[in-house]
Amino acid sequence: MTSEEKDLINQIRSEDAELRSRENALSRLGEILEENFILDLLPSRAVIQVLEKIASSRATPGSLKRKANALVQTYKI
Repeated sequence: MTSEEKDLINQIRSEDAELRSRENALSRLGEILEENFILDLLPSRAVIQVLEKIASSRATPGSLKRKANALVQTYKI
């Protein structure tokens, strides 16, 4: 997991951050996963695990859950 991915994950998990900034961070993380997929690199197992936790968390807003779940379904190997 790269430092940018760690920063984005921390921002997504931050309950103090606004929902819009958390969604933007999740979108950027999706872009990184897509770039890795295009380059034929395996997605980081740690990133996928975090996205699964976000998708199943009760404290996470629904919009973040849906986006995280979509990323997991798309990039999980």
